[in-house]
Amino acid sequence: MWETGQFLNWKNLGAFALGLLLGCGPLGANPGHEVTIAELTSQIALLPEAPELYFQRAWNYREIQKLAEARADWEKTLQLQPGFLPASRELARMDAAAGQPDAAMAELRKAMAAAPPDQAFHLAGCYSVLSELLLVSGKNEEALAEARAGLAASAEMTLDLIMLRSEAQRRLGRHTERVDDLAIAKTKLLSFVVKARWYDALIDAGRGAEVLPVVENELANTRYQSSWLIRRARIRQHAGDAAGANADLQQALDEITPRLRPDAPDLSLVCDRGVIRALRGETEAARLDLQLARQSGADFWMTLPLVNLLTDFTPPAGTPAPLPKVLEKTSPPPPPVPAVPLKTENSSASR
Repeated sequence: MWETGQFLNWKNLGAFALGLLLGCGPLGANPGHEVTIAELTSQIALLPEAPELYFQRAWNYREIQKLAEARADWEKTLQLQPGFLPASRELARMDAAAGQPDAAMAELRKAMAAAPPDQAFHLAGCYSVLSELLLVSGKNEEALAEARAGLAASAEMTLDLIMLRSEAQRRLGRHTERVDDLAIAKTKLLSFVVKARWYDALIDAGRGAEVLPVVENELANTRYQSSWLIRRARIRQHAGDAAGANADLQQALDEITPRLRPDAPDLSLVCDRGVIRALRGETEAARLDLQLARQSGADFWMTLPLVNLLTDFTPPAGTPAPLPKVLEKTSPPPPPVPAVPLKTENSSASR
């Protein structure tokens, strides 16, 4: 293995040996940042035929926006180990971020079709990238098809594909289908994020009365309540209770405001504040929160509820008329390292 430079399954011996060599434990296809670029460069000098080293260094280069260096290392990874899908996947992300999403998807599909059997484990992640890029391009039917294909190709349900399928269904107005699929998913993947998405799907489907007992229970037992207050406000808006909805939104805003540190604001709270403002019809203020969140590094999933409201939300009767939309350049979100990395307090993905 070491002589040929071929690491055909990085999940086992190759990753384990390399991790021990670098003194940081086993590495996988989505490495962290325990190893610095300088350390990786030193190891590459000793092991110039080890594709894993180039792959991790590329990841670290991208994190510091050295994109040319990242691309060169991922291309070197594929030169040393042709068919390694995570490298093709990350190159596709880079091409899409550079304004070539169609070409990026075409190349990734070609790589998936030609991948050797040992790469089957990585297919789900590639389908996730395809589905996300299609959603960003507004191709919702195709995005749904890719998410379903990814779930079919995966031995286990993965959170990102469940979320992508759900978002495509929401955009297509397939509310019953979305509710039913999430109901199944939440029993197979014991994740609060999936359960919370199911609650939101029920609200979107006009079935908020089914969710209300859960919301009321959480409000009675949870210290931080803003996400649940926002849910109850949405239920009340659907029911035509404008006064109750506005009271919930104001209470949520009063909770969030003192927790927002001006020097280092929690981006999930910035997005929550934007959602509150959008639900109140304060479109311009909501767009400013979206801009702040994106500029500060909020990812696709964290900003998605706010983006959706600003894209297709009609304020309820009794709210002020929204100001004209501001055209803004939308920068692509940073690629998720695990599939859906939302771990911040009061995260928007849990809504």
